[in-house]
Amino acid sequence: MKKLIPVLVALFCLCNSHATMGQVFSGPVIRKIVLDPGHGGKDPGALSPDRKLREKDINLAVAKYLGQEINARYPEITVLYTRDKDVAIGLDKRGTMASEHHADLFISIHVNSARKSTTLGVGPETWVFGGDRSQRKDGSYDVVLKENEVIKFEEDYKTKYEGFDPDNPQSMIVFNFQKEAIMRQSRILGSCIQQSLRKGPLRGVDKDRGMKEGGFVVLAYCSMPAILVELGFLNSSVDRKVLGSADGQKKIAKQLFQGFENYMKTYAENSKYTETIIETGTESPTAASALRYHVQVGASKTLLAADHSLVVTYPGLQHIVCEDQLYKYKYFLGDFADLKEAQNYCNTLRAGSFPDAFVITLKDGRLVPLNK
Repeated sequence: MKKLIPVLVALFCLCNSHATMGQVFSGPVIRKIVLDPGHGGKDPGALSPDRKLREKDINLAVAKYLGQEINARYPEITVLYTRDKDVAIGLDKRGTMASEHHADLFISIHVNSARKSTTLGVGPETWVFGGDRSQRKDGSYDVVLKENEVIKFEEDYKTKYEGFDPDNPQSMIVFNFQKEAIMRQSRILGSCIQQSLRKGPLRGVDKDRGMKEGGFVVLAYCSMPAILVELGFLNSSVDRKVLGSADGQKKIAKQLFQGFENYMKTYAENSKYTETIIETGTESPTAASALRYHVQVGASKTLLAADHSLVVTYPGLQHIVCEDQLYKYKYFLGDFADLKEAQNYCNTLRAGSFPDAFVITLKDGRLVPLNK
């Protein structure tokens, strides 16, 4: 943990110098997803009142159904699982596995519970990393404590997570230096997922439980957009009927998939854009008659000014206008005919000032999918 702290601090400072300038934002290119069925092995997670339903089993079933949905609709996307059977996986290994496999998204799947049983439907909530909820009186911090407490199932947790105590909210500060660009994307993904889940089959009867921020250790180790989803409450008789059936689990997985697809349709590079390549600092479009590879380093809602530090620092910066996108000004560096050269350049930028950079493809002045 002592080694982790300066790394996170460095990333925080780096992001403040580039990612937050002019609300620059990099949109995702999704080629690999890690699905994380929470709990497992000797850690059952939440239990139904009669202890017959175990959260770990529900999480795994829903994750597999979701993976099947993604594979069917997007066969080019690789879906990985932190576990595909009933085994225990450390919280640190779940996030680092996603990073080691260079995943583009991380979705951790869980089922909630509360101190008191209810006959009412309660519904889902979605979480991203961040914020200190220890002073909140709405019970939301209980969720953070519950999910982080599984650390205690790990024999060497005091050594592995040195400096972090799952019972002490103040120790979470060591994880609070996360890249702002990644957190923005996590919030967008979380919002898409939560909105979709609210359409059923676990809508709940109260107001939307919403998307929240909390200090989940499993998300702290992720270097890509990451969310944790609490599908529903096992101590709710209404939620439990859905969570405990194969049909209900499949329906939940479909809603998760629809939320993911909404995220893809809105922000992925192969959306149908209206594009014009413009070299920053000039007024005339630059024609592109052949397939060219570039590295996107950011995007913005508004055109960056000529004296913007990003423009001044990188005189070769260009942008493409995507009129139907929220962040419609896509900024990129480099110009390559060879994909491998572009990827090498992308890796250099990722190791420097642009850790969330990615390769894009342009043909005849239009953005096209990378595999075309």
